[in-house]
Amino acid sequence: MKPIIGITFSDNIQNDPSNNYINAIEEFGGIPRTLYPGISGDILDGIDGLLLTGGPDIDPIHYDEEPHETTDINTDRDALELPLCKRAMKKDLPVFGICRGIQIMNVAKGSSLYQNIPSQFTDPLTHKITVNTSDTWHDIKVQPDSLLNEITGDTIVEVNSRHHQSLKVIGEGFTVTAQSEDGIIEAIEDRSKRFMLGVQYHPERMTKTPEFREHRRKLFEAFITAASSS
Repeated sequence: MKPIIGITFSDNIQNDPSNNYINAIEEFGGIPRTLYPGISGDILDGIDGLLLTGGPDIDPIHYDEEPHETTDINTDRDALELPLCKRAMKKDLPVFGICRGIQIMNVAKGSSLYQNIPSQFTDPLTHKITVNTSDTWHDIKVQPDSLLNEITGDTIVEVNSRHHQSLKVIGEGFTVTAQSEDGIIEAIEDRSKRFMLGVQYHPERMTKTPEFREHRRKLFEAFITAASSS
């Protein structure tokens, strides 16, 4: 039986056939269920895995900071995802966080973010192209014997990038398992859980080359396999 994967969004998009997250879940064997602010009922009821997606910035009030001038907040999305992530972690539900999703995972553990990489981080790479909405690309180094390494087989791999924030202090229980050359954290995981993995890049959009498609496939298949055993 296919696992039901809850996918967080800013509004109710239903099963939009053009949505990369929904397409990836369906392609690799899951049944997507859209989760959005204002949804009624017990959100985790009947869900086998939780996919935390990209989107706007988390309100820094959740990690005791004032907003940076570049911070673009969505409080409704915070109100959905932060308690949802905490409950999923407590239940040991498989959780996969992408971009904003890895940040939600970290803040849900009481930890913090760099609100603006270009002004708050020393000698950063270009993690977001500012003149348009295209992805940029750079290598990340993956820690040997990490879950990310075991899933993908990669130690150094090129990934896409479109973010201006990143993890700063790492939440309790998490281990940093990938970084870019400038030191930005690109992946975290908690090996004490059945599947608890966050990546700062966007595997749902890694379709440009066979290598990117293979990396994408391995990540989503591993997540859906973990959710299948719920």
